[in-house]
Amino acid sequence: MKKLRLLLLLFLGLTALAVRAAWTPETLPMVHLDDARRYVCNPDGLMSPAAVDSTDALLYRLEREKGVETVVVIVSRIEGGDPYDFGMALAKKYGVGSREQNTGLVIVISTEDRKFFILTGRGLEGTLPDAICKRVENRVMVPYLKSGDWDMAVYASVRALSGYIYGDPSLRDELGNEESDGKGFGLAIALGFLFLLFALSITHRRGRTGGQRCPQCKHHTLHATHARMVRRPDGRYVRQVTYQCDHCHYVELRDEDPNDRFHGGDLLPPIFFLGGMRAGGFGHHGGGFGGISGGTFGGGSFGGGGAGGSF
Repeated sequence: MKKLRLLLLLFLGLTALAVRAAWTPETLPMVHLDDARRYVCNPDGLMSPAAVDSTDALLYRLEREKGVETVVVIVSRIEGGDPYDFGMALAKKYGVGSREQNTGLVIVISTEDRKFFILTGRGLEGTLPDAICKRVENRVMVPYLKSGDWDMAVYASVRALSGYIYGDPSLRDELGNEESDGKGFGLAIALGFLFLLFALSITHRRGRTGGQRCPQCKHHTLHATHARMVRRPDGRYVRQVTYQCDHCHYVELRDEDPNDRFHGGDLLPPIFFLGGMRAGGFGHHGGGFGGISGGTFGGGSFGGGGAGGSF
């Protein structure tokens, strides 16, 4: 009888703990304040550490290069069950986005409430209108949410939104006005020429070898699909290349030396790895960024732009 009572008390305690686990904007740990390169709030551990690292890396570059401050929230439950109200309260509490540009972005996913919302700051509504947010949700986010693939639901959505943001020339570049003179123009021409050489080399290599060996499925079906130049914090430019496997859909991002001659084996180590959960998941990351001081938000405002729904 005593054992039965003990089990009943244990069950009631666990139930009470589960009910108490709904997050509020006040109780949610804001990781960006502790580490300037962190943007994904994942307190329930729904995403793998590697997927969080990969998403943080994208959002860190997005802030440096386009001035967009982002907060991503993925939790089991939120108080009230409304991701729009939660996101607006969070954006107001921290002032996500710069005060001048108001280019803040907040993404909220509540898995047990089965709801989500993408909120855009006032200055980002032209770049990411409601229709674009809805398109990304319907075509990218929702299919992964329905399958329970939280890693890809977040990472792929952030990547898709970033594509639209990078396509808007009105948003500031990391270089600002410092290199908008003739030197900057000459550099743009040089980088464009390197891109042309790279594209030609991809075509040549793909037709000649059939692709590199995929580290996940071991087939020689890993191909470069996208490349862009990225300026690192030390001022050095690197070519950031996306490789995707045609067989298992494994995706890998690498930093490559723009001065190499594209002979295949000269690649620098990848900065992070990404694969769908059915194909083995994200690769392991060794501790993330580390040694970075806390970040701040710029006091941006939100006017209700964005879109959301349920799954």
